[in-house]
Amino acid sequence: MPSDHPSLMDSHHMEYEYKKCIKESCKLLPELEGAMVSEILVNIVDPEFNAVFLKTDKGVFSLHGEMGSEYLGVRKLESMPEQTDDKGYRICPYETFECFVGKKIIQAHQIGEAWNGHGIELCFEKMPNKTMIVQSIYTGDKTEEFEDCLILGFVNYQFEYNRT
Repeated sequence: MPSDHPSLMDSHHMEYEYKKCIKESCKLLPELEGAMVSEILVNIVDPEFNAVFLKTDKGVFSLHGEMGSEYLGVRKLESMPEQTDDKGYRICPYETFECFVGKKIIQAHQIGEAWNGHGIELCFEKMPNKTMIVQSIYTGDKTEEFEDCLILGFVNYQFEYNRT
């Protein structure tokens, strides 16, 4: 259940103000546009994905869950975290996203909403049919063994139907 902190509640409805929180947590998203990606790492708390780190020419960014991964946020970090593998806690490259290293982000936008697949989709220059998605696990249905984590997606869009 969401916190009942007064700054996070709507005084008329006493409901959590997800739109306000998402707006604040994603205010750095436009900074990603035009950034050249030089490294991508993921944080894994075995076996779950918990964050994606992007090293770019505009700085280092973390894409991660907020409020138990009910929605996502973007933060700017001082430096890229060090790669590590320590008893189920790992920071390492993610092979699926390696194709985006050396590419420029041309669009960064939100998808979904809190508790309903909130995430971030990144589109890259000269890759019109491939995107990176970092999304909350709460997308309508999830497996029982995972909580408070991210799902990562590599989308390969199709523009035409190929008859076989």
